[in-house]
Amino acid sequence: MSDVQIKSANTSRRNSPILSIRARLIVVALLAIAPLMFERVRGLEKARAERAELAHAQVVDLARGGAEAQREIVDSMRALLQLVARLYARVPLDAPDCNQTLSGLTNNIPWLRGLDIAGTDGRIRCATDPRGIGLNVSDRPYFQEALRSRDFGLSDYLISRVHQTPGLIATFPVVNANGALTGIVLASINLQWIGNLAASAARRSGTTVLLVDGIGTLIAASADEAELVGKSFADRALVRDMLANDEGTITIAGLDGVRRIFAYVRVPWTRARLAVGLDESVVHSGIDREISIAYLQLALFGTLVLLAAWFGGERLILRPIRSLVRTAARFGRGDLQARASKESWIAEFEPLAAAFDDMARKLAGREEELRIANQHLEELASLDGLTGLANRRGFDRRLEREWRDAGERRQPIALMMIDIDYFKLFNDRYGHVRGDACLHAVAETLSLVTLEEAVLVARYGGEEFALLLPGLDIERTAALAEEACRAVEDLLIAHSESRRGYVTISVGVESLVPGKNQPASDLVEAADRALYTAKSRGRNTVVAHIPALLSAAS
Repeated sequence: MSDVQIKSANTSRRNSPILSIRARLIVVALLAIAPLMFERVRGLEKARAERAELAHAQVVDLARGGAEAQREIVDSMRALLQLVARLYARVPLDAPDCNQTLSGLTNNIPWLRGLDIAGTDGRIRCATDPRGIGLNVSDRPYFQEALRSRDFGLSDYLISRVHQTPGLIATFPVVNANGALTGIVLASINLQWIGNLAASAARRSGTTVLLVDGIGTLIAASADEAELVGKSFADRALVRDMLANDEGTITIAGLDGVRRIFAYVRVPWTRARLAVGLDESVVHSGIDREISIAYLQLALFGTLVLLAAWFGGERLILRPIRSLVRTAARFGRGDLQARASKESWIAEFEPLAAAFDDMARKLAGREEELRIANQHLEELASLDGLTGLANRRGFDRRLEREWRDAGERRQPIALMMIDIDYFKLFNDRYGHVRGDACLHAVAETLSLVTLEEAVLVARYGGEEFALLLPGLDIERTAALAEEACRAVEDLLIAHSESRRGYVTISVGVESLVPGKNQPASDLVEAADRALYTAKSRGRNTVVAHIPALLSAAS
């Protein structure tokens, strides 16, 4: 595509209207009602956001409260283990009353499942539950960490080997008076506090509590998700987000597939995360219904407005415009008698219709002026400026028309081709001014001689003339040609370079009845051959009806 075409296309696109009239009416109508409807929707959406914000605050408080309860338990456990370690630092680990003493310490502590004392080899030698005596916990990370740190420690959530339930293991070293490590006190903490938190949260419909360890395994949950405990959910988006941050909020599908607003925190002393979630549908119940109704109303009113703008615009605007366009199209096709005022218009379109009619009247006047001017120009373009005769263009056009008419009537049409003898020598001898006068005199004479017979006398080119005579046979045309020769001689225009001493002419004559599909050029060629023969015979003569073969032989 050329640069001009690209520029034209770009200009067309820039000038094209973005919206139609009907579309603009619809936009205006919607702009009238949309702000009111959107204001209502915005208010409802704001109320919805406020509810979500309040729900976030509630789950954050619940999660932090649960984590704080865990912190208090751990602090109490640390004090208890420290006391036990001091008491038994001076008592042999295999004392007969060890088990009974430990049981007495744990009876009134609901979150403590059991208390054990293990030697440095990892063997449990004293326990509140006799099933634990003799177990080897040396392979447990929390035991190894206690040996290394010789300080209070807390494991991640794990499954107890004795009770086969999830919980925490707290550790504290037993150090004798010499500073030697003689054992490790182990306390198993149950997850009763999770149940309390879940019970508290369950007072609100759609609330769930989750406890996930550091590798993404669910180790505690509300009753409605209890069957998921023990399964790994490390690949879930919720769990991935929880393990990636110590604290945060997220609205996402829970482990049971229900979309909830979650808040989570890291449980103190562990890598576990505690999450509390509120069912989003419960949080937004009521407000979502109102929003849906508002959107439905917006759609309903919008549809009504669209219909009103569509059909009202069609009747009041588009139909009159189409009528005006049809009238303008008739103008474009040349029907300048069409009038827009013949139809009835609403007040806004009456001036436009009147303007169309005025334009049509002016265009009709201009068209008539243009027709007359074109006719005059056509005549000027077909005339020879020197002689006033038809020129070559006018001759060719008239010949085609007369040839066609003669063919339809099956009548002959004759042609004289005339040349002024030795005209170039005349110009060289007497000059162009006298040459022009000679041409004018010969043209006038030819016109007078053939006045009654010739439909066209034309200056064919230079000093050559052509006379078109429809309906004449070859004999009558040849007689007129002889008469024309004598008339030019009688002018006695001096010409010292001519054999006669004055201006003469040579004439070639032909008359044909046009055959089917025969071109008019055959007539011109035949008359031209006859003229050539006349000039070759010494000029100042008439040659008629010279066949092509005879001409070629000559």
